[in-house]
Amino acid sequence: MWESIHNKHVSPSIAQQLAQVNQRLLSMGERERILRERSADREAHRYLLDAHRLLAQESFPGDRILNIFRLGMGDGNQLAA
Repeated sequence: MWESIHNKHVSPSIAQQLAQVNQRLLSMGERERILRERSADREAHRYLLDAHRLLAQESFPGDRILNIFRLGMGDGNQLAA
């Protein structure tokens, strides 16, 4: 696509604007990729915390352990970024 635009003899200012738009799109794509990775990392972290909590409850039955994980769940179960 980029080549076809240049082949039609687009003015330099339009070509520069298109290059800037293309750069912004690449930057936005990179940001989206990073956000997806962070989201996946958070999900994995939540899974590991849940697994650890369950294992701790099985290892120490009853009320002998304080369940700190459950105390912080009032805020939508989100971790700080």
